[in-house]
Amino acid sequence: MIRSQIVYSRIAAIARELAETVGRTARSPGLTEGRRYAAALLTGEPKLVAQAQYDASHVFLIRDSVAALLDRFAFNLGEGDIVLVGDPYSGGSTPQAITIAAPLFYEGELVLFPAVRAEMADLAGEFPGSLHPFASETWQEAVRFTPLKLYRHGLLQRDALRFMLRNSRAESQVRADIEAIVSALRAASDSLVALMDEKGRAATEAAIARTIEHSRALGSAQIDARYGAINRKVKTKLPVSAEATVDLSVRVTIDEGRLALDFAGTGANRSGPYNMTPGQTKGYALVAALAETLDDTTLNDGHLQLVTMTAPKGSLVDPVLPAATGLSDAVTAHHLVRLVRAALHGGTAPVEARLDGVQPAVLAFLPIGAEDNPPIRLDPGFALSAQGWGPPVLAGRRLMPSAEVLEAREHFNLVSREIGDDGRIRAVIRNDGPELEGNFLVPRDGSGPQGGLALVIDGERRALESAVLVVIPPGARIEFVYPTYAERADG
Repeated sequence: MIRSQIVYSRIAAIARELAETVGRTARSPGLTEGRRYAAALLTGEPKLVAQAQYDASHVFLIRDSVAALLDRFAFNLGEGDIVLVGDPYSGGSTPQAITIAAPLFYEGELVLFPAVRAEMADLAGEFPGSLHPFASETWQEAVRFTPLKLYRHGLLQRDALRFMLRNSRAESQVRADIEAIVSALRAASDSLVALMDEKGRAATEAAIARTIEHSRALGSAQIDARYGAINRKVKTKLPVSAEATVDLSVRVTIDEGRLALDFAGTGANRSGPYNMTPGQTKGYALVAALAETLDDTTLNDGHLQLVTMTAPKGSLVDPVLPAATGLSDAVTAHHLVRLVRAALHGGTAPVEARLDGVQPAVLAFLPIGAEDNPPIRLDPGFALSAQGWGPPVLAGRRLMPSAEVLEAREHFNLVSREIGDDGRIRAVIRNDGPELEGNFLVPRDGSGPQGGLALVIDGERRALESAVLVVIPPGARIEFVYPTYAERADG
């Protein structure tokens, strides 16, 4: 057992190094600062061996995406191949995210899959980037990259890469990020080969199997000890516009440390971008149950085996093509986690344990029609969470941009940023660059808008709700008011 722990610790370290390498070598701010990616090692079945991530959205999705790749390329994988998928309906979730995997052969057999799932800067769609608050179908949000081979026997498939890059308004960023991911995957493969050369393939596979079983047993015991036996049905109404809501209903059952979700009664998938894929849904439910211990745990298949779900096909949490999914992480997931936490805690989740917190978002870009048009994500603040000064757990571990970065790279001047006595962060930025357009999201709940956005042009202030193609002329100011979900850490 001790030897297995030593071997597995090496495996987990390789997964962490893979994630760190991507963050240090990628180019787009979404990966280097937003940390919107995850890295993992998987078996050829696939089972999740070890996963390193910075936000909750990827929990099940690398495994699901690799399963889709294996299904597509069964009996057609060779040494040096690197495969890719970016499709909500092929094990994915939000449309701008892709999974790249490098099947690793050892002694002539497929044994492991280093893989990275990351949100690209732009993969087509109606507007640059990933924020389209009114999308009614997935093609408005991005091109669907169903499984394809990026490298075959170590040789770049230039037609496949060219196809991807020609469908991006941020070609240089996407190219650089893909190159960084491929290099990191190859380095991880080399580390895994070195490990198996040193410890032996059998010992490595035995360590993986034992750790997965141990994690399943430990996670089950933690759930059982924390919550006991549960059978509760909870529901809420998810606001999808100022006038419309959709039912989100779930029966949460815990039996012998296993979490089962039944979404009977949940409304049909919407024409808006609020739909969640089953992999997303299970992942967020697992985070809701194990949030207090996940930071100290290397995520693996043992944890994923703790969650099962059933849902009506064509519902909000099991949509059918071409339902849009772009706001599933930013909005729907927060309502889902709060609902599951309420069920786990007997009807009302304690404030100090709150993980969720929707917040306003802005994505700016050059006027539509510009060929090279990488989007600019503007997020100078965050909703204050119950964890103290930081953002909610579901916001991920992104870095808040500095005034210097906003000015030098994005040509926005950070006029002010402060936390008021009410716990709300208020920030004002000024466009010191060319004329831009922007898509704005102001999420809602039953009480109305959560936070606020305003545009000030020549002294005239205009409060905004969710909108697309809002002109941001030179000199215009954008005012952000972030909601608060907890008291300030200093009281």
